[in-house]
Amino acid sequence: MGQCLGRLDSGGRTPQHSVNFTPVAAPPPVPCRTYLQISDPPGSTSQGEQLTTNTENQGPPTRLLVAAIDLGTTFSGYAFSFRHEYLSDRLRISTNLWPHNNGMSMKAPTSILLDPEGEVKAFGYEAIKTFGDLAEYNQHVDYFFFNKFKMNLYQQGGLSTDFKLHDISGKTMLAVDVFTKVIWYLKQHLINRVKSLDSRIQLAPEDVQWVVTVPAIWDDKAKFFMRKAAEKAGIEGRNLTLALEPEAASLYCRYIPTYRTDLQGNAQTFDIFRPNTKYMVVDLGGGTVDITVHSVLESGALEEVHQPTGGYWGGSTVDNEFCALLVCIFGTDVYQEFQEKFTADVIDLFQEFDLKKRTFEPGKDAPLSIKLPASLIELYKMRSGEDIQEVLKNKFDQEIKIKRDKLQISPQVFIRLFNKSISSIVNHIQSLLEKNTVSGVSVLLLVGGYAESHVVRDAIVSHFPNLQIIHPPESSSTVLKGAVLFGHDPKAIVARVCKYTYGIAMMVPYKEGVSDPSKKRVINGEEICDDVFDVHLRVGEQVSLSENRTGKQYNVQSGQTHSLLEVYASSVPNPKYVTENWCTRLGSLVLEVPPNTQANDKIVVLLYYSGTELGVSALNPRTKQETKTYFDFLG
Repeated sequence: MGQCLGRLDSGGRTPQHSVNFTPVAAPPPVPCRTYLQISDPPGSTSQGEQLTTNTENQGPPTRLLVAAIDLGTTFSGYAFSFRHEYLSDRLRISTNLWPHNNGMSMKAPTSILLDPEGEVKAFGYEAIKTFGDLAEYNQHVDYFFFNKFKMNLYQQGGLSTDFKLHDISGKTMLAVDVFTKVIWYLKQHLINRVKSLDSRIQLAPEDVQWVVTVPAIWDDKAKFFMRKAAEKAGIEGRNLTLALEPEAASLYCRYIPTYRTDLQGNAQTFDIFRPNTKYMVVDLGGGTVDITVHSVLESGALEEVHQPTGGYWGGSTVDNEFCALLVCIFGTDVYQEFQEKFTADVIDLFQEFDLKKRTFEPGKDAPLSIKLPASLIELYKMRSGEDIQEVLKNKFDQEIKIKRDKLQISPQVFIRLFNKSISSIVNHIQSLLEKNTVSGVSVLLLVGGYAESHVVRDAIVSHFPNLQIIHPPESSSTVLKGAVLFGHDPKAIVARVCKYTYGIAMMVPYKEGVSDPSKKRVINGEEICDDVFDVHLRVGEQVSLSENRTGKQYNVQSGQTHSLLEVYASSVPNPKYVTENWCTRLGSLVLEVPPNTQANDKIVVLLYYSGTELGVSALNPRTKQETKTYFDFLG
């Protein structure tokens, strides 16, 4: 008997009874698993059929406009450039300036206010102000206010389309709807901005290539979730590309001039992009820290030499430490009541803290002052009846004081709020530098909004004195603008490294003494080993995006129209069974068999990973027809 993909369903039915699907234009509902016979066993040296895996770099076709959306944990924004602008000056990229009390910024807070019907009322700074105005007159109860919600996708295990977010007052809404509304708002704002440049501009959907950024450390379910949200926001899938945030930043930094000049007095670009140079991109965001390592080829193109890594150590970690400090000062009960009753004041307080976090310069003796909401001070007096000054003196020995409406924090205490974040970042960078694949790195490129913090930059410089540390100007916008460049030239990255091992659940003949006895099944009188992990890509494997890869051949059963493949990921290079602790089911893949396929035909199936999204190619070598596939990573 040949080996089969899939596993026994709960009814114990044989493969022949589970393959009868009616051909449809959309993914069919699948009541049980489908099976494909595999022509060659796992580990076979059969070459199969050469398939082109570089679907991402074969497209997108040249578009009139490339528009990028960067939905960040703390701040979000958009940028765009026309094709003719890109060809004449790559850095001619337009962004939007969002007005606020302290001036203008290229990004707005990731805050969205929805009316009681769930429609967008306001976004960014306007959402914060409008919500505050509503809350002042207690008119906010039926509204939805979501703020800094992106990290929920990274922290949520078993992500699905049913996953819900809690707004600031505890009301819930489907997460995919919240992300959709933010992307929709930024998309419409961008389109209106483009049209305002020239009233004669008419943009058809196929004229625009959309790029949405995602953290490099996100898993495939989170990336797929973001794609679904973008599609629900009105962006067609064929016009959409997901860009890894540190990768986009790296592309942008290639063209930024430095302050160093040559002998003729002309500004030069970063010399880290000369051929054969290996450098590390450290993208310090509000939620995540994403790290990639690139090498520059002779052609000037970039290849990834180590899979993206990182963690939840961004600027929000410092916010959490500040929150803990407030709890220590005012007490858990008071601070919790303050959060529940004065949500607008909470937002204002952390807005000011975020500004101080980015602008504070170590080495100064003067205490750092943060304006406290009157509601918090009055609430403390009413609930405790204690003198706050005496409490602070006993707890903090003059390192923290309150004068009128100002919280004064000594520089030493303020810097300690960064310790947890900085130690995680530094330790991770150090561990990466000790790996063989990363040896030879001489430059750290610090980008992202959190990289604007002097405390963070100084700490990294002091911990890595032998490395060149580069912090480009306007580092908070490097990802956004780099995403535009990626949309124009997705071939700028020619190789990536697999973050996980990817494969398909299957069955093979049972081998006594080799196979796990608990996986033993009997089908049509033959002993079968179930739950086998059929590896297609391995963690740490460098995959060229310009070369063909060899797929695996599978036999098609008589009358089969669709097959359901269960796709798994693993953190180890050689998983044996999909049920092992380090294996995760990503979801299902529906494979549509071409209409002219015969019973003895073979289908060549290939999983590939380009660095942003998992893909699949399938081909009938006899008819040269490609099969249609449908992902369901959230079902």
